[in-house]
Amino acid sequence: MTFGISSRSKRPRAGVVVAGGGTAGHLLPGLAVAEELVKRGWAREMVLFVGSARGVEIDMVPAAGFRFIALSGRGLNGRKISVTNILNALGIIWGMLRGVWIVRRERPSVVLSLGGYAALPAAFGAIVCRVPLVLTEQNVVASSVNCLLTRFARAAAVPALGTGLRDEVLTGNPLRSAVLEADRSGRSNRAVLDWPDDEPVVVVFGGSLGSRRINEALWEAAGKYQLPIIHHVVGRRDWSMLPNDLPSVVRSLEYDDDLPKALAAADLVVCRPGGSTVSELAVLGVPAIMIPLPGAPKDHQRRNAEYLIENGLGALVEDSELDGAKFHQEVRRMLTDFPTSNEPDSDRRNRSIGPRDATQRVADLLEEYSSSVFRDEDRKGDGLDLV
Repeated sequence: MTFGISSRSKRPRAGVVVAGGGTAGHLLPGLAVAEELVKRGWAREMVLFVGSARGVEIDMVPAAGFRFIALSGRGLNGRKISVTNILNALGIIWGMLRGVWIVRRERPSVVLSLGGYAALPAAFGAIVCRVPLVLTEQNVVASSVNCLLTRFARAAAVPALGTGLRDEVLTGNPLRSAVLEADRSGRSNRAVLDWPDDEPVVVVFGGSLGSRRINEALWEAAGKYQLPIIHHVVGRRDWSMLPNDLPSVVRSLEYDDDLPKALAAADLVVCRPGGSTVSELAVLGVPAIMIPLPGAPKDHQRRNAEYLIENGLGALVEDSELDGAKFHQEVRRMLTDFPTSNEPDSDRRNRSIGPRDATQRVADLLEEYSSSVFRDEDRKGDGLDLV
């Protein structure tokens, strides 16, 4: 069914506002759910993303073909009182007022919060305008914003129970279709990537901006030790620092639009354990060396990493301990423990521990609470009136 337009207001009579972004880890699950709704008959223009002008969504959402409204502002730097934090707080308040205006104007039937400070304005608009609010949490420990919103939300889609949110629904983390497609192709992705079949390949990355600690540890190791083939996604922040004397086994990219293919074909991954990354690795069944980000809110990256470790798919290295020697040591050890070169895809999939239908489960929740609006409208018989 394709949702239509209200004859009374000529504004969207139904649709979803996806609130949040900032990082790819927050945004990608929202894009996955949006694409699933389109597959189910929601008109693409009825899905609106509201996020940060400073986040990855400013490029990624329009590229995916969805409407996007960028709001200025940034999160607070801890709880300390400073001029910067005061200005940031004023920016958040202004953003929340704009969020109310956007939700009132768009008149969606449901709002999805992706967590993070970028989700707050439109989620606040949902609360004020009495639009059903659904949360999706990427980490095993809920973000501060989702914790703030949880008392007003109808449901919280979570990757594991016990996040601290109310009305949890265990869905898993929504996965972009590219991950599932790469999983089906498995090691055959190596031909596309020009990787050898009979040698181990390690994928190293640190998020959309990159990780200075991981990058420098790899570069140090490359200058001192013999390494396997490394597919290194440096990140835009550190690309200008790339050494010009790296050995040929280190294949560097600034950014990798086809990262799911690389992950599915890899023998080992070295990364930060963000929520989306861990969920993708869990489904792909790829072992990983994870370096939690120091100072991450509620130490959520460490908790994410524990999920893979407890299921025999990962190892943890402290950020403060990671240098060239440690990088080399852990890569050699993990490749010995997981000798996956020439491993059949069926054996790799036996290690898979994540749900493949998380995206559909979250879309089900959105349609459930969106439908409740239409049931209320039918009882009133006079158009959609949410405010």
